[in-house]
Amino acid sequence: MSYENIIATTERLASELILSDPAQPDSIKTLLPILKSIHAQCKAQNLLSEAAQILKVRHIVDAIIKDGPRVKSNLLSNLEMVVTDFSTKLKNMGEKESNTLFVRKRFQSDDQPQNGEYNELERKLNELSMLIAGLCPGKDPEIKEIIGNVEDLIDISANIKPSTFYDISKRCKQYMENLLDSARSGDFIINHSATDAILESVDLLKHLIDSVKQGLVSGYRQEDDHIDVDILRDKLKNIQIFLTKGEKEPLGEILVRKNNLKKHDIDQALEIQKRHPEKKIGEILIEDKKIASAQVASALMEQSAVKKRVDSQVKVSTQKLDDLVDYAGELVIAQSMLRQQTMKNSALSQTVGQLGQIVNNMQNIAISMRMIPIKATFMKMIRLVRDLSRKSGKQINLSMTGEETEIDRNMVDALYEPMVHMIRNACDHGIESIQERTANNKPPQGNIDLRAYHKGGNIVIEIEDDGKGLDRAKILKKATATGLITGDEQMTDAQVFSLILSPGFSTARQITDISGRGVGMDVVKAGIEKFRGHLNIESEKGVGSRFIITLPLTLAIIDGMLVRVDDERYVIPTIAIQKAFRPGPGEYFTVEGKGQMIKDRGRLVPLIRLNEIFKTSNDVKSVEQSLVVVVESKEERRAFLIDELLGKDEYVIKNLGGNMDDIRGIAGGAILADGKVGLILDVHGIFSIVSKK
Repeated sequence: MSYENIIATTERLASELILSDPAQPDSIKTLLPILKSIHAQCKAQNLLSEAAQILKVRHIVDAIIKDGPRVKSNLLSNLEMVVTDFSTKLKNMGEKESNTLFVRKRFQSDDQPQNGEYNELERKLNELSMLIAGLCPGKDPEIKEIIGNVEDLIDISANIKPSTFYDISKRCKQYMENLLDSARSGDFIINHSATDAILESVDLLKHLIDSVKQGLVSGYRQEDDHIDVDILRDKLKNIQIFLTKGEKEPLGEILVRKNNLKKHDIDQALEIQKRHPEKKIGEILIEDKKIASAQVASALMEQSAVKKRVDSQVKVSTQKLDDLVDYAGELVIAQSMLRQQTMKNSALSQTVGQLGQIVNNMQNIAISMRMIPIKATFMKMIRLVRDLSRKSGKQINLSMTGEETEIDRNMVDALYEPMVHMIRNACDHGIESIQERTANNKPPQGNIDLRAYHKGGNIVIEIEDDGKGLDRAKILKKATATGLITGDEQMTDAQVFSLILSPGFSTARQITDISGRGVGMDVVKAGIEKFRGHLNIESEKGVGSRFIITLPLTLAIIDGMLVRVDDERYVIPTIAIQKAFRPGPGEYFTVEGKGQMIKDRGRLVPLIRLNEIFKTSNDVKSVEQSLVVVVESKEERRAFLIDELLGKDEYVIKNLGGNMDDIRGIAGGAILADGKVGLILDVHGIFSIVSKK
């Protein structure tokens, strides 16, 4: 049975989903008639379970329209995945229906598959799809990573009940292992045919998992859900044929020796290969129907004798990793307290010092276990740019560097929405049309560069385009008209460009369905600042723009300087500190309309009295009898007035709990060496408090 019309409508729905925004109801409402059409088509073809599934998607879309910005950020992307899998399922149902794995039969209590196991399989398949989507012809190393993921799938499936995933893994495992052996021997090349074959195999596996998960809900295995093992087996064989590049014993000799072919058949294939050198012998023989793919696959198996590599891994829940980091932090604190108590005993102090090295190493390992590559998030941008390019009629190329850069796993999902918004802006407002670029002597194709790298104790993510850039004059005009500035200020480019991060700010003449739909750059900024990060903007009119996201490598630990203000102690993040000194008589001034200022490197820096901010005392402290710590955040400088510097250390960040988590100017708490709590300062938050006074 063919389902072309339903599949075409479903693929249209998937394309619209990625361009939708939960904060703009009108963009979501366009999905409703498409869903209605799919539902009607399913009912017309008596696909009742599929019609019910689409009805559930419709209910989720209704909820998104109702709740808007309060909807979780990843809901739409999850819906996109559901719709894509639904389309794949229909395609597979339309193909040859053989080797049915499931019949309508109620699951027994000892046969009930575990939902968590299938979630793990789905996660691995999604990782595999993203790796394949970003694979370019001619790049051999990446294929090994792909096949490594296939091996993980086999390992996971081995732990699942025989009546669910075991059948498919048992029947296909030998073909997958052939690929693994060949990949490890370095005998792989990659082309588009191979990539397509791998993707189709992944889609078939996704369909299988979807079938079983539907059974989890109903309590039955679905008799109308099939997966053709022969199709999957043939795809895996073809991958090996297409990818193998170089033989140990010539493939033709093996085939003749095994009586699969006669020598003149090989000679004819070699003559064809001379005219088409890009083709492999096995590929030619199969195309000419001289031999079956199974026979070629068997010969290829004989060629490769690489031992299977076993990479032992243990899966650990995120919560356990977080607990491990917390306990490692507590151990650091306990070690620090012990160090203070043993300073007068040199022998014991030396032992404690050795203990400190071990504790620090353990803490570093614990933190590294929370880190994952940012590659998965980067890969999601490939399809986004492709769809935006098609929808806008522009030619846009996305290039990526630093995908293996690691980041705290808790920040990965939070980065997705800000990156999507900035990519959308770059495609819509940054990159010009083909005609405009040609008129300005630019290549017709626009470029967006996505980069990630470590810098100091931070991860930096850059999104750069070679489009029209930001218009300083237009931004100033808009900011003056809306009352953001008076128009008299002398502002640097960085300060002007940061105005676009203000709530509701936009210089776009018209709202499009690609960007500018209600979720402004202020929301992007807030999302980044939530994780102690900041966003900087660089731009040159007619050349392009660069958005720079800077985030801490981990949310668990912070390098800080402990300071005293009255009887309270605070931690100032080391990354924000520029210098500390005791000002002399000619180094502080009172400027009318701006308050007290400290002279730093020839410029005046506003002075902030922390005792007034946190109300630790009402004393007007003498500047000359105090210390000044010059701090910087987002290219703004201020000077904190303190009483004493107590020393630099690493601190484990603790949530304050309750209503105290959202106090402006406070990033969290830290347990100090004496067991008491010190507050970790949010430098930019304090700047904001002062600016609003």
